[in-house]
Amino acid sequence: MSFGRRRPPRTVAAALLLLAGVAVPAAPAEAAGRGPDLAVDASGTTIPLGVERKVAHLKISNLGDETPGDVVVRVRQPQEGPDPLPVTLIWHSGGGVGECDGDFGGFYCQLSPELIPGPGETVDVPIDATAAGATEPYAGRFEVSVTSGPGEDANPADNTRWFPLELVDQPSADLSVVARDVKQSVRTGADGTPEPTGTLRPGETGAVWHTVANQGRKAVSGVRVTLRLPAGVTFTSQPAECVLSDAGRSAVCTYDSLTLVPAAEDTDPNDTSYSAVELFNLVKTAASATAPATLRGGTVQVEGLAERSTDDRSKAARAGLPANAVAARVADPDDSDNEDGFAVVLAAKSGDGDGGEGGGDGGLPVTGPQAGLIGGIGVAALVAGGVLFLAARRRRTILVTPEDEGPAA
Repeated sequence: MSFGRRRPPRTVAAALLLLAGVAVPAAPAEAAGRGPDLAVDASGTTIPLGVERKVAHLKISNLGDETPGDVVVRVRQPQEGPDPLPVTLIWHSGGGVGECDGDFGGFYCQLSPELIPGPGETVDVPIDATAAGATEPYAGRFEVSVTSGPGEDANPADNTRWFPLELVDQPSADLSVVARDVKQSVRTGADGTPEPTGTLRPGETGAVWHTVANQGRKAVSGVRVTLRLPAGVTFTSQPAECVLSDAGRSAVCTYDSLTLVPAAEDTDPNDTSYSAVELFNLVKTAASATAPATLRGGTVQVEGLAERSTDDRSKAARAGLPANAVAARVADPDDSDNEDGFAVVLAAKSGDGDGGEGGGDGGLPVTGPQAGLIGGIGVAALVAGGVLFLAARRRRTILVTPEDEGPAA
């Protein structure tokens, strides 16, 4: 009997071919991500003549599926002639944006980490528009660009845009609203104010915070705020001023007695005259919602009900409209900042692999064809193991002489 090298039986060869055809990938199979995708918009860039400073907002959105490492916003306002620009832009004097540098006509800000938008989120970056001494209407423009780390942005084409910058001769109130994305679950404190308790998960309560301000030349008496929520989110119990509709997804809140004076007149933090007010509405997310997810499409819109002359403070603020009256919308020189959008950001439930308590490593989920491939590898491995087992039994019979072969056990 020859004990030299022998070719593997055909069953073994077939098993090896099968294993070779389903070779295990060198790295874990994960769903491919697009990466961050930043885009920019602007609001509040029309200023009534006579207003020396107005706060405009740059809206930095992340349309991608990852959070960038850092974000830099650049603003450029070209000189359009020999005369000084009647309105100039600079970073917000109140701070809170990040590290900024530059001067009128061109500056940049590296956003603070807490302002960098995650997937599906939008942040409002305030900038100051100064028009001291301007006496004539003006129509100009400025450029905004937003960048992240090298090669991070999935679509750099929407990172730079031009926006109008105007002075208009309209001595009226100028309302604006800025809404925050809803990212925190809340509980109501002793004074009725929502207190954050952690990331927002399906079935939990959050709050839509929005700031309404008057940056015009006249006071406004009475404010109406209209809110609409994304699908999968509804309002909980609301104040008496709010009326719900659309199965709890829409609310119209009419604050008849709320008077907002022009920002230039709001100089004493201890008096009862206000140029801006921060409001909140409690909302609840559906317990059946898939998470993590970003629910987009929320909006907040504001309008004034009546104007009050800025030179007459002897009259008390109007308490409410008569029952047979219909409020007329107050003229507003800048409609671009009368509405703002927001998203509701849901974190995965604990133990769902969100990287939190009881969660996983936060990596991209295994999905689609990759999941099928890994499953196929497991099945193939089982089949190949069975074939090899049978092949080994067959090989043992080759080494046994016919006369020693007995009945199978």
